[in-house]
Amino acid sequence: MALRSPSGEIQIPNLNDFQGLQLHTLECELVTPMYGGGVEAATVDLKMPIRVSAIKGQLRFWWRLLAKYKWKLGDTKDIQNAEFTLWGGMGDDDGGRGSQVFLKVTQPKVTHHDLMDWNDLKLPYVMFPASNETNPDISHQVLKTEKAQFRLDFAFSNSLFEDPDKIQQVIETLRWWANFGGLGARTRKGLGAIHVSQSSDFEDICKPLTDTELKTANCAMSLKGQSSNALNQLEYGVQKLNDFRQGLNVGRNQGQQANRPGRSRWPEPDALRRIQRTHHENHAPEHQAGNIFPRSFFGLPIVFHFVGRGEPQDSQLVPLQGDRLASPLFIRPFYLGTNAKGEKEWASCALVTPYEHIKNMQVTIGRNENYPVWKADTAQHISPIRDHQGTDPLDAFLKYFAK
Repeated sequence: MALRSPSGEIQIPNLNDFQGLQLHTLECELVTPMYGGGVEAATVDLKMPIRVSAIKGQLRFWWRLLAKYKWKLGDTKDIQNAEFTLWGGMGDDDGGRGSQVFLKVTQPKVTHHDLMDWNDLKLPYVMFPASNETNPDISHQVLKTEKAQFRLDFAFSNSLFEDPDKIQQVIETLRWWANFGGLGARTRKGLGAIHVSQSSDFEDICKPLTDTELKTANCAMSLKGQSSNALNQLEYGVQKLNDFRQGLNVGRNQGQQANRPGRSRWPEPDALRRIQRTHHENHAPEHQAGNIFPRSFFGLPIVFHFVGRGEPQDSQLVPLQGDRLASPLFIRPFYLGTNAKGEKEWASCALVTPYEHIKNMQVTIGRNENYPVWKADTAQHISPIRDHQGTDPLDAFLKYFAK
């Protein structure tokens, strides 16, 4: 597919959309390096690094979350029709509707000198797509934050002014995006995190969301630390997640040999040993939680790789319906405000969006069999959950994160 070249610095879906409309301006910046985001996978498009379509997709996500859990706009079909009416799409009664919210981006001027090697990020847990790459033509470079400042202009259609409630929905959606949004790939693990430093007309968009406001949308957040370095705060959060899932004395036991990790404290490895009816002579399945897969709460698919004679073959865990499950967990820097020196201050943030649907999910490893993700009465047998007084994996992680 050929890359689309923008005309000048401004990326505009349709110039006619903005004629006679008032533009509202957001001054935005990336606070962590951006991975991908271009037409070609894992590639930064130097001519158009920030895409209106990517921002619109993010806004739709946060709008749907608020529509379901805070505004309570109805069932799935009601919310879908309301989304199409506001943001554009194919409705039930017509051949399609245009968006009533118009966006345009003033692109940052970036060159190859503004890219960095992904290894320099020191975030291997996040950048595993790059570490697993077999195509030498894909560099997986990321965009540095220093010059990644851009302006986002938005406008409302004339008809939308007749419905102030919908305008307020858009403003609130933009505020959630300003707090938790990102651009490019791996945004739920903190890459491409954005910050809105100034809003020309709606100052609330720039304000940090509070715990009370998050609870109105069935979300929960844990914050830890404070510094003027956003990337350091991201590194802390990612390390906490890595440790919780597989870190020494948290997610797994101490190994008995050098460079050989100990047994996992999660039930999945022993579940696979039971299902495949094979194991190393020293690794007979013993986990008391049974054949459940609670790390699915952190997203699917999961690839399992065993080492040792007699151990199960490599397996991929996927949802029974579909092939992916987006993680409800977001790790990123969270803006706290400015300090006495006028410097932006950041905390490490773990945000959990609603995930009740995961508790009743079934998963499969491709053997014409399906297994539960979760059983509430097994929490007492899973030490990363039990030791942090959690009721499920995500609840336990938020408590562990804050320690």
